Amino acid sequence: MTNNTNNWKTGLSLSLLVVFFWATLPVALKVSLSAVDAWTLTWFRFCTATIFTFFIIIYTGSWRGFLRLKFKDWLWLVLAGLMLIGNYVGYLLGLEKTTPGNAQVLIQLAPFLMIVGGVYFFKETFYFKQKVGATLLVAGLALFFKDQLDTVLLAEYKTGVLLMVFAAFTWAIYALIQKKLHAVLSSQAILSVIYLMASLLLLPFSTLEHLSGLGQQQWIAVAYSCINTVGAYGAFSLALTYWPASRVGMVIAIVPVFSLFFINLMAQLLPDLVFFEHVSFIGFIGVILIVSGSMFASLGKK
Repeated sequence: MTNNTNNWKTGLSLSLLVVFFWATLPVALKVSLSAVDAWTLTWFRFCTATIFTFFIIIYTGSWRGFLRLKFKDWLWLVLAGLMLIGNYVGYLLGLEKTTPGNAQVLIQLAPFLMIVGGVYFFKETFYFKQKVGATLLVAGLALFFKDQLDTVLLAEYKTGVLLMVFAAFTWAIYALIQKKLHAVLSSQAILSVIYLMASLLLLPFSTLEHLSGLGQQQWIAVAYSCINTVGAYGAFSLALTYWPASRVGMVIAIVPVFSLFFINLMAQLLPDLVFFEHVSFIGFIGVILIVSGSMFASLGKK
């Protein structure tokens, strides 16, 4: 992968698109979970994504990459699929037991782990600007976590906390494996296999009858969560082909900031379905540091 200007701009643009998708996702999932269980919702999202990505790889011809895969590549692909399934199910089960805002705070362990993994496993270089940005980012996340910690550690949310930590670890492993597989397979081809495998594995745990009882608002939420799956992971996968994993991880670390803004916006529009998330002065300072650190580390090739 070259580090030219076009790659940097494309990687940043795709990473920001991922931020938009993931920042708006918790509300859609929370609304969806009011009428359908986590297993069925996850299966439906994967099934929809499978159809989209198979059309894409057939149209682009990227399916031919499967013919060149070695046995160890298939093993890595299966492991990536299992990790992403663990992330999806763990996140949704955790979301049922905590608030959308808390979920977005806890899941930020995932991009942090990806940053560390990118540097450790792929030997990605951290220039001075990236080191300063990472320092600001970690400091901001620490303040943000401190602000939300009292709510996160409430007795009724402890199971949700553990599930979110599990979801973060499995996602980071998936992301690093996908980065490795880009050397032998296109991003959409990788995702098509993962989505298909997830659809087949989750089908026995799904209750399809639940989908027939969805109301209009819930169907809109479910439909958006499906579109979100295709858009977010497509953009994320492409971002990893243009930019180092550590750099992508620092940009998507700003997701909880935009997520809280979106949650509070929707709380005003749909007060019966979405509840307001409070951010104190310390938390707000953390928000500023998170955004500043991410931008400082990302805006520029070095």
